[in-house]
Amino acid sequence: MKSIKEIAEILSLDLSERELGNPYFNDSDYRSCPLNKEYFHEINSNKSDRKIAFVDGGNQELLPSPVYSVQLNRVYFSIFKNNKRQTIQSGIPQRIEFLSYTSSKFKDGDIIFQTKIRPVKDKFSEFLPDEIDLQVNAREEKVEAGTQVGMDRMASMARRFAEWKITEQVIDLELESDDIIIRDGSLQTGHQNEYKYVEDVFRKAMEKDVIITGLSKTCRLTTDTQVSLIDSIQRLAEESGVKYDKWCYGPVAWSKEANREHKAMIMVVKLNKHAHTAFRFEIFKEQAKNMDDKEIYELIACIADNSRDIKVPGYPYGLIDADLWARVKNEEMEGYKTKLYSELSRMGIWTQVNPLIKIVNTHEKLDGQ
Repeated sequence: MKSIKEIAEILSLDLSERELGNPYFNDSDYRSCPLNKEYFHEINSNKSDRKIAFVDGGNQELLPSPVYSVQLNRVYFSIFKNNKRQTIQSGIPQRIEFLSYTSSKFKDGDIIFQTKIRPVKDKFSEFLPDEIDLQVNAREEKVEAGTQVGMDRMASMARRFAEWKITEQVIDLELESDDIIIRDGSLQTGHQNEYKYVEDVFRKAMEKDVIITGLSKTCRLTTDTQVSLIDSIQRLAEESGVKYDKWCYGPVAWSKEANREHKAMIMVVKLNKHAHTAFRFEIFKEQAKNMDDKEIYELIACIADNSRDIKVPGYPYGLIDADLWARVKNEEMEGYKTKLYSELSRMGIWTQVNPLIKIVNTHEKLDGQ
């Protein structure tokens, strides 16, 4: 207890000595805006007939090893209007599932990751990325090859690309002018070939005048005094006497024209009086530039109206719903694992696969003791 108390005191002193600072991006591709209490704006109730679509995805590992990973992937979307779930008109499957096999091999002195994908149902094929886009050089992708962390990152790429493919289809076939689509997370790309899919989404959104946004459950951005950006803005609201039940703050930053990986205007939003925290919120930059303040506030008000769930106030119910249906739960994995292990045994290669699983599963076994 003595060491716990001392660490708590160190933490308390450290936090109390840090000033709020200003938004910090360790990247010249952003133009950040100094913190300013004038950037707070009240979000008023706004009844609207706009449809809001929500997209999320999840993946879990079925078969681990140091050199390959078999994953179960899932992508889901839903549409709400006036907080009522809408029937899908186009016949797009709301939830798609597929298996992926990611492996690493040496080629011309470099380590190459490649992923093969197979839909759980044939009708899901058109919503999956091209396998050629899932082949990347570890050095160019800036991952540490030969580590499980690197393999985990590469194995998630197929699911991310599929999220963008579904997003484009939803914009094209289900949404109309002034409707909104919200992706779980940032609009920033995280992989070498991801921009191809993102550009298709942005192009379609511009054609249809559908506003594309992203809302992040977590935010690791900081200020130049190394304080959490979200915490700094919330403290600024308190210190400035901001009494709004719901507010948006921004802009925090704009991505610059040279930034191909991230095209967004970044804000922070508190979407409910009882929200336990504010969230990072983004709007596709080209659309944000063409919107006046009133249009931006009305857009956020529509999202706030969907953020009244009693379990997680301040977080859009549509994203709660999307997370619920997109998440791959541990109990669901057992059926897939049993069938896969059985098939490997039938083919006579289980004795080769099993030792590789044990190599990376020892930690899990210790956790279970």
